[in-house]
Amino acid sequence: MAFTAAESKLVSIFVQSILYGIYVTLFFTTTDALLRRREGCGTLRHDMVFVSLLMFVVATMHVATNFSRIILAFVVHADAPGGPAAFFNELSNFTQMFGSTLYVIQTLLGDGMVLYRCYLVWERKVAVVVIPCLLLLGSTATGIGILYSFDKVVPQASIFVVQLNRWITAFFSMTLVTNFICTALVAYRVWSMNRSTLSFRQHKLRPIMVLIVESGAFYSATLLALLILYNVDSWFQYVVLDAVSAIVGIVFSLIMRRIATGISTVEGETALVEPSAIASGIQLSRTSFRGGTKGGTEPESPGEGA
Repeated sequence: MAFTAAESKLVSIFVQSILYGIYVTLFFTTTDALLRRREGCGTLRHDMVFVSLLMFVVATMHVATNFSRIILAFVVHADAPGGPAAFFNELSNFTQMFGSTLYVIQTLLGDGMVLYRCYLVWERKVAVVVIPCLLLLGSTATGIGILYSFDKVVPQASIFVVQLNRWITAFFSMTLVTNFICTALVAYRVWSMNRSTLSFRQHKLRPIMVLIVESGAFYSATLLALLILYNVDSWFQYVVLDAVSAIVGIVFSLIMRRIATGISTVEGETALVEPSAIASGIQLSRTSFRGGTKGGTEPESPGEGA
């Protein structure tokens, strides 16, 4: 049985709340790890702290907006003509516009972080990120186009109408391609820099999980699911759409936590460790492959990669 708009919104607020709860935990533990890094004579990454805080604020505002829309739809407008479904189709409604603006901002923040991560991992080579930069500009333009179209579309129009479909499909597509390119580049770079530790035969699935976390591949997979659901006119796309704001924060909190705790560096060096090693705060050693030359294995200094 196909989901209706009202049913999808109820499921989406449930899923988003669970993911947001996970994100809140990760956000505070990551922030604590970043601050402890400074106490341990490391360098505090002010840019990482700022972006992490900004993502958290946007995600919090987004889930709060969705809760308010649920209350408005199922309580305030429950007996109005068309019921909750009609309320959700009021695309020019302030809460719809505000929530969509937050979604666009969080998505662009996520794309920007993926791009910046790729730039750092590839030793700040501008040529590597030229195409993703252009795609990010395109995503910004189409995101603005979506918000403008929401205000101009006919009343009670579906989210799938042609006037919106072109803008939304373009936005999702550019975001997906940006993430796919950057994810592939980061995954390849991380693997090539850490071949000795990322041994698939020896560690089985663990290297795959490391690459997924380091490259932000889960975020790209979410965007692919969102694009497919929207283009088959499934109301279930609301569930994935509302989950994105928390997923963006979760993915990048995991990456920043690995960097803050010394498991990874900003440039992409990483290590496979047991959970007990992380809990006890053991400082890791890794083999450097920068410049294609294998160096000696030595402990990373507290300030390295900052």
